[in-house]
Amino acid sequence: MKIYIIEDDPTIAQSLSRELEKWDYEVRTVQDFTQIDGEVAAYAPHLILMDIVLPHFNGYYWCAEIRKTSNVPIIFISSKAENMDVVMAVQMGGDDYI
Repeated sequence: MKIYIIEDDPTIAQSLSRELEKWDYEVRTVQDFTQIDGEVAAYAPHLILMDIVLPHFNGYYWCAEIRKTSNVPIIFISSKAENMDVVMAVQMGGDDYI
């Protein structure tokens, strides 16, 4: 199973990657925050873990862009815990929010 992590904090991205790789998942992290939709299309992941606060455009934007071409499950992982954040994540096409 291929998992794509969209997280701008390198410590968090590396920690998530390390833990998922222990369970034999193939993991890739975003390389270019201006070309996330292209990276998703090229990698064709089975699951996306997405942060909300990202450089250039936020996770809501990228979720909507990915939804134009893919139905891959997207789980938002964020420290933001306001109800509105959860509502926005789901409205923009997210499948779950942690």
